Amino acid sequence: MATLEPSSDDAIRLFKSVEKLFPSQSLGSDKWYLLALAAIASGGHPEFAADLYLHLISKPEFNTPDARQKLMRRLREALVKLVSVVGVPKPLEAVFCIAEVEKEEDKDFSFSRENWSSGEANRLRGRQWLDQIYRANHAATQRTLSAHKDFEWLSEEITYGLYLSDHTILDGVDTELVVLSGIMMQNLRRETGWHLRGTRRIGVSQVDVEVVQQCIERIATFCGLHLTRVPRVKDIEHEV
Repeated sequence: MATLEPSSDDAIRLFKSVEKLFPSQSLGSDKWYLLALAAIASGGHPEFAADLYLHLISKPEFNTPDARQKLMRRLREALVKLVSVVGVPKPLEAVFCIAEVEKEEDKDFSFSRENWSSGEANRLRGRQWLDQIYRANHAATQRTLSAHKDFEWLSEEITYGLYLSDHTILDGVDTELVVLSGIMMQNLRRETGWHLRGTRRIGVSQVDVEVVQQCIERIATFCGLHLTRVPRVKDIEHEV
C-alpha cells in the first residue's frame, strides 16, 4: 500500500513543533528556521521551503517588505551554504519553490558573492574558520588527504573559503546549524561527529546541541529517514 505524501499542513505542524523545541532562549529566535530549512531540503522535501517561508512571513516581525527581504537574505544564504554539503539540486529546488510564493515587493536582488575571488585571502579565511571547527583534529584529516589533494584544496578553497567562512549574512552558529543539519540528514557517522564537536567548539552548550539534534531528528522522521548511524553529542564530548 502506497504511503501518503506529507501535506503542507503537515509541514506547518512540523515547523511549529521544531520552533517550540528549539533552544531559542539561549541561541536566539532567528536560528530555528535555518535548521528547519536545511533539514527539510536535505531530507528530500525542498518544496516545503515555500511553506516555511509563508509561515515565517505571517509573523509580526516580518510584516514589512524590508523585513521580508532581510529574512530572504538569511534563507538564501543558508541554502547557498547547504550546497557545500548536499550539492546543488535540493537547495536550488527550495529557492524555486520560495520564489513561486514571493511577492514582488518582497524580493531581494542583492548578490552576496558578487566580489568573491579565489586566491590566498580566500584560502586563509577558509582555513581560519576550518581551524575553529577542527582545531588539532585537522592534522589527521590532512594526512589522509595527502594522497587526495583535490579534496584538501576543495575543503579549504571552496567548502570553507567560498561557502562556510563567509559570515556577512549568517554568523558562525547559524553556519554550523546549517552544516550539521545537512550532514546529519544524510546519516553520516563520521562527519556528523565532526560537526557536533564543531558546534560545541564555537560555544553552543552540550544541552543545546542535544536539543538541536532532536530537532533535526524530528524533521528526519517527517521525511521518512532513519538516522541510525549518527552519534550523539555526549559521544563526542570528550573530544571538545
